[in-house]
Amino acid sequence: MHICIQWHDWFYQETDASSVDSASAATRRRRPRDRRRPPAAPPTPSTPQRISTEELAEALRPHLLSPKRMWAMGYPLEIKPTSTKAVVYINPPPRPRPLQLTTWDVNAPEFVPGGSQSDSGRGSWGSTPRSDSDEEADAVEHLCVRCDKIFRMTREGEYLVEETCAYHWGRVCGSDSRYTCCNSTLGSKGCSTARFHVWSGTRPGMNGPLEGYVRARSPKGGVYALDAEMCYTTAGLELASIAVIAADGRLVYKSLVKPSSPVVDHNTRFSGIRPRDLARATKTLRDVQNDILGFVGSDTILIGHALDNDLRALKLLHSAVVDTCALYPHSRGFPLRRSLRALSEELLGRSVQRGSAGHSPLEDARAAMDLVLLKVHEERANRTRLSNQLPMLQPYDPLISSA
Repeated sequence: MHICIQWHDWFYQETDASSVDSASAATRRRRPRDRRRPPAAPPTPSTPQRISTEELAEALRPHLLSPKRMWAMGYPLEIKPTSTKAVVYINPPPRPRPLQLTTWDVNAPEFVPGGSQSDSGRGSWGSTPRSDSDEEADAVEHLCVRCDKIFRMTREGEYLVEETCAYHWGRVCGSDSRYTCCNSTLGSKGCSTARFHVWSGTRPGMNGPLEGYVRARSPKGGVYALDAEMCYTTAGLELASIAVIAADGRLVYKSLVKPSSPVVDHNTRFSGIRPRDLARATKTLRDVQNDILGFVGSDTILIGHALDNDLRALKLLHSAVVDTCALYPHSRGFPLRRSLRALSEELLGRSVQRGSAGHSPLEDARAAMDLVLLKVHEERANRTRLSNQLPMLQPYDPLISSA
């Protein structure tokens, strides 16, 4: 997210004197140009024109992700029809890391995942179980997604050693690889601290079989955009808040969600969730799944930014999805992804995820929907322009052709 400052030429005009002597006229010089330009005003926020749900659904069919693309992007896919178990393939996070002598055994047995990653840019690394001694036979190794350190927990979710986590919450940017949070170089000591290390609930490579997944079994139609926020628990990242909007921008569903495992970190900087929020949450993940399936059918199109994160948190299997990460790909290609904040600022002139209170799932869902509408309108305009440029073809007339 880079703010580019534009400049405008300012010119100083000479003032005419009514009476000047010859010496002053000879020495009079033109003032130099000041090429500095004031900062341009930020773009006016725009909201694309709404269209009917039927029109939007038809326009989005070419943009539905294929199963192969969903698999590469980390979407949960069912093991077999009518199954409640899913598998997920996770690519390593595409962010710079200090050199580590860590190897991952993709064939490690008895991996039991318990969550998913978020859109906070912190990656989706997981764990490799080990049993090096009888004393630690039930210990599982996890890689902290914030500071990249290995830590151990029991399979019941208890820390074997409580250790403070020192980490950088910002991204690495620039040619000199500096963190956006404190401008320190890559590999420097973290500028923020937390009481515990945390993990995402997944690891690079194959994850599964994952329990507790649901999917719609009958068609209901419709197009919805959704966004979910997660917090860190002993089982990884779990759903804490969700918002769903319709194609016309109307709020359809919004709820706080009570995690099933003890919360380790509310991830407030990114999730916007605070302890007092979850203290008043009454719905469980199962409750939210039942609510969502009340209006989402097998043919319903779901829209989101990095929607794979949200569906893993919801434990929802769904095949009709449009992801703004794929709709507006990164210039350097997959698996790099443009952030929702950057896309909103550049294309919608709208600032999202800027407040200190964290992300708003409702704001993010509306931004994703508007980015999709913007793409649809652009494609319609391009088709109209091309059709107007094509010459009109005359019907074949054998008399004119023979002459």
